[in-house]
Amino acid sequence: MNETSLEKDNGNLLLEKVTENLGKVMPITEPFNHWLYNSVLLDKTIDELLNLKLPLPKIESHKGKREIYNESRIFFNKENCDKYPVVRNIVNVFNNPGIVSQLGNICGRDLAQGKLRIEFTLDSGDFWLEPHLDIKEKLLTFLVYLSKDPSSSEWGTTIYNKDLSFHSKAPYKSNLGLMFMAGKDTWHGVPRQNIQGVRKNIIINYVTSDWKSIHELAPVI
Repeated sequence: MNETSLEKDNGNLLLEKVTENLGKVMPITEPFNHWLYNSVLLDKTIDELLNLKLPLPKIESHKGKREIYNESRIFFNKENCDKYPVVRNIVNVFNNPGIVSQLGNICGRDLAQGKLRIEFTLDSGDFWLEPHLDIKEKLLTFLVYLSKDPSSSEWGTTIYNKDLSFHSKAPYKSNLGLMFMAGKDTWHGVPRQNIQGVRKNIIINYVTSDWKSIHELAPVI
């Protein structure tokens, strides 16, 4: 699908805003290196994402792991880039060499040879993510919280110490970003809770070039 001039303008504005916001990073070193951003995207982009009519994942019984329901997960792949201009704009921004370089400089890892993978998550009801480490194929994980629900302040990601005791919780706020790398001690999760509403996030990953689930990958547009 060809970009209209309006879409291109929106994409340029988004690129400028993300570039600006990445420059306001708040680095945290305990219990492992991670980074917070008070805002990441344009407010308009957040609203467009929240207004997308996407089906909730089909989950009969949640097991504390996302891979349990792989078949109904939503990725910013070519199909969804063709359907939704906002998805295409986000993919273009996080495939932009300047953004890739900026993120790599922040985390201290070369992301240039990585591939972009973005998941749109919609969590509701009885939900939790058990404490876990990201697999080594994920070079970088960058969560952007979206929801504005009244109870959403309780939905942040928990950061754990090496012994899996509680360390802290990232504040859940619409447009706030949490970023970290896979490692031996980067334990994180979401405690079990009954989510009233829908906990919507995007999870931006740069993954190794041998990533097998190619249907999850974002296109280079």
